[in-house]
Amino acid sequence: MKVYLDSDFRCHTEAAAGLREVETGFFDGKCEAFVEGYRFVPSGESWTNGEGVAFHGEMVSPAEDSRALEKAQAQHERDEAAHLEELGALIEEIYNEDMEMIDDV
Repeated sequence: MKVYLDSDFRCHTEAAAGLREVETGFFDGKCEAFVEGYRFVPSGESWTNGEGVAFHGEMVSPAEDSRALEKAQAQHERDEAAHLEELGALIEEIYNEDMEMIDDV
């Protein structure tokens, strides 16, 4: 998945001025709120936190409360499952209607 990093290695899901694009599989299938709550330091680069501790990439870590990020992702997955269930029901309904039309021929 493409993510866009700011100067503090915070992730964004949309390109914008001042952001650079990187590719990582870590965020595949993750919702926007989850992705944007993370920091990603690419391999060969480093980020230093406010306490002077350096973290070397490749590093992925929450930049916000990880419980809130997990909660947002779980809700996203429930919403996706509900959407797929609705879509499956619609497909079955259309199939059954088509079969009734075929039987009437």
